[in-house]
Amino acid sequence: MLALLGALTLHLVVAGAQEITPESVFFGEHEVFAPLTLPIDIDPARYSNPFDPADIELRAIFNAPGGDQRVIPGFWMQPHEDVCPPPCTAEDLRPVGPPMWQVRFAPDAVGTWTYALQVLDDGQVVQAESGQIDVIPSGRPGFIDVSPNQRYFQYDNGRSYFPIGHNLKWSWEGAGGLHAYREWLQALAAAGGNYARLYIDVPWFIGLEWQGEAGDYRESQAEAARMDAILEAAAEHGIALQVVLLWHQAAGTYTDPPLVIPDNLLSPAANIDWSDHAYSVLNGGPLSGPGAFFYSERVRELFQRRLRYIVARWGYSPQIFAWEIVDEIDSTANYAPELMDSWVQSMAEYLREIDQDRHLITSGSRAFSPSAAANPLLDFTQARFYQQLPLEAAVDQVAGVLDPLRRSAQVNPSPSLLTGFSLNPWYAPTAADPDGIHLQTTLWAAALSGSAGSGMSEWGDTYIVPQGLQRHYTALAAFSAGIDWANLNLQPAEAGLYTTNANLYDALRFDGFNRRLFEPSAERATQLIAQDGVRPGVEQVSAYLYGTLYNSQRRQPQRYRVTAPRDTYFEVGISTVSERAMARLFVQVDGQRSAEMIVRPGGGDVALRVPLLAGEHDILLDNTGDDWLEIDYVEVEHLVMPVRVLTLRDSEAGVAAAWLLHRDYTWGNVNAGIVPTPLTFRYRLDRMPSGRYTVEIWQPLTGEVIGEALHRVGADGVLRVELPPLADQLALRIMRMAEVPALPAATSEPVSPTATAQPVIIPVAPPPATMSPTPTPPPTRTSTLTLEPLGLPLRTNTPRPTRPAIAN
Repeated sequence: MLALLGALTLHLVVAGAQEITPESVFFGEHEVFAPLTLPIDIDPARYSNPFDPADIELRAIFNAPGGDQRVIPGFWMQPHEDVCPPPCTAEDLRPVGPPMWQVRFAPDAVGTWTYALQVLDDGQVVQAESGQIDVIPSGRPGFIDVSPNQRYFQYDNGRSYFPIGHNLKWSWEGAGGLHAYREWLQALAAAGGNYARLYIDVPWFIGLEWQGEAGDYRESQAEAARMDAILEAAAEHGIALQVVLLWHQAAGTYTDPPLVIPDNLLSPAANIDWSDHAYSVLNGGPLSGPGAFFYSERVRELFQRRLRYIVARWGYSPQIFAWEIVDEIDSTANYAPELMDSWVQSMAEYLREIDQDRHLITSGSRAFSPSAAANPLLDFTQARFYQQLPLEAAVDQVAGVLDPLRRSAQVNPSPSLLTGFSLNPWYAPTAADPDGIHLQTTLWAAALSGSAGSGMSEWGDTYIVPQGLQRHYTALAAFSAGIDWANLNLQPAEAGLYTTNANLYDALRFDGFNRRLFEPSAERATQLIAQDGVRPGVEQVSAYLYGTLYNSQRRQPQRYRVTAPRDTYFEVGISTVSERAMARLFVQVDGQRSAEMIVRPGGGDVALRVPLLAGEHDILLDNTGDDWLEIDYVEVEHLVMPVRVLTLRDSEAGVAAAWLLHRDYTWGNVNAGIVPTPLTFRYRLDRMPSGRYTVEIWQPLTGEVIGEALHRVGADGVLRVELPPLADQLALRIMRMAEVPALPAATSEPVSPTATAQPVIIPVAPPPATMSPTPTPPPTRTSTLTLEPLGLPLRTNTPRPTRPAIAN
């Protein structure tokens, strides 16, 4: 029983119960965000299952200095200690002392707190204690939340939290158990990492219901003690943990991988599934099959009981970055998106209620799921990318990583994290990439994509640690430390790279529009034409631009944004026009009319080419004629560069960060001994406020700052940076220094063609494949066209050069 240390008394009266006068305690001074443990003695004769709140319940009511109230569940525990004398290969946890009841809490505000501990038996308060705590300031950063800009994370003290780390899902006896896990956390922190993803639902390390009776965790107290120790180690090393609450194999059936796993790989025996779980009818549980997990009311009750215990025992800790409800819900038995999404939402609601909104909540799926990503009750979304080596040929690692992150951002504005990636999903890619080139490029690609952190490798314990690949974290940690992620408005932006050698560029053409006539188009959105394709994509964008007289209710102009690295052109091909009336293609660039082209009824097989100066442009395509026209393709010349560049920009603050990757610098080429040819470019970023800037040039492979210079941006808003020869990677950290008067517009790059280039009408040969609009029959194609006078000299019959098609 708590000793009587003060004079505070809370008089608690519960209807239908006897009056309880709680004991009173003055706890003394306590640091803000520091863990606080309140023990209490409860007579064991009062309960049969200490984990069932319908049998016995301990709760604490904390009253904050500002008047807010927090209701925190308490818990029963059996303390354990490690009795293995060093040196030990793994821990030997044994019970020590009698079981005890506790409440754990970390006050999050400075001032005087009061609390009341209540013991409820059959819903009635039968025992109570109360007290007071004086909370004083500390240097602890606090809990992690979504930042005000809704794109990144921050601590309670306002400091940005930018996750860098990997999956440390578990340990096991053969790997060194708890001792090894502590060492992994220490090595992660020493390299600059601050994040790990941990499962607490596996039978070989931490799992509450893989042994014993469902809903009774007495036989899993050694596993729970491991989690206690891990949280202490995480606090010591400054690591935040994303904690997975449900392993998909507990609600699914194990299947063997489709290939032979090498014998020399260390891993626990993971051929376990629902049939081994306490919920299975085979073990006395309520489930007759894994598919009923998300339907059964009894399982829902048991799982919520488990969540309550998890929150009670470990929810006090600021080292818990987030609760992940389930790791791969689409890998569970009989996956049904609508049902599973509803189940996740209900669990998120319950978890937020019992956790009192102290931690972030997320959920995972192996493949991208738009409905799961759009769940409004999740604080951030997750992306995953797994190549299929050696069963399938490798694909572009960076493009594969960016795709699910961008798709998540399209359906949910919340932060997104790449929480799993690998060259194959079955075992560590040590043989394929021993130096971790794909790891290093994925770290930077995710970080500079607009994701809320780095990418997290699937194989922290069996790949990164044995190969010493944590060294790749150090450079990114140093680079990101100088960026105020939480308070800036950093958005993905397209930057240009200029060189005088035009042969280094390729055109980008896309034609994958929706070609069903009269079918509604996707919601109006600006399509970003980037060197890796078009985003969010034109698959749902109608190929038909409807006119002002017929079908005018369907009229919807198309909008594009493109950053031209050098002076170039924007070309629109027209395949067909309505037989009923003429069409007029109208092109607007940066709010100004740029070109128009009239095509007679039944015409087509013609293109309009519009010159673009180097820089960032907004383009609108419309049809101001009488009836529809069908767009064949859109093409931008001189857009695709041999260097991939990812840029984040805050155009108001004048802050930017960029990462540049030579396209020939890949893990496959490096391991094959292929050395990329160095390239020299000028980096160009538009829409920056005028002023003085410091530009740091970093080497991402080493973390070395290899260049630093002052630059000026004039009234044109263009920042230009000459880059050193690039054979692998570079990174830029760009900061505006101070307000200065507006400067004259900087001189444009000396490139050709010049700004006086005019639109060009180009008759083109019919394509080999016939694209027939429906439901009306296709008109007879002709190359007849009529030009509307624009006051601009127009050239006709200019041959269109052949360019390789690039998939969007």
